[in-house]
Amino acid sequence: MKSHLATILDRLLKLVEENNAKATYNFEREGEVQLTVSFDPEAQAFSVKYPKQKQPVEFDSIDLVAIEAYELVFDEE
Repeated sequence: MKSHLATILDRLLKLVEENNAKATYNFEREGEVQLTVSFDPEAQAFSVKYPKQKQPVEFDSIDLVAIEAYELVFDEE
């Protein structure tokens, strides 16, 4: 059985491998987008956009992006 966190990391690594700043991935919960992630190869940083915020947040760590995605998609509150 593959963990949810490993699946998220796999998806983020694919964004890095694509080497395309315009490529994005939506992480959804029950059909609703929780965050949209892209990777800027020049800056070596992830850009995370939340549906209710206009400005994206920059992360330079794949681990932090994965944890953020996991918490928004899989954590039960």
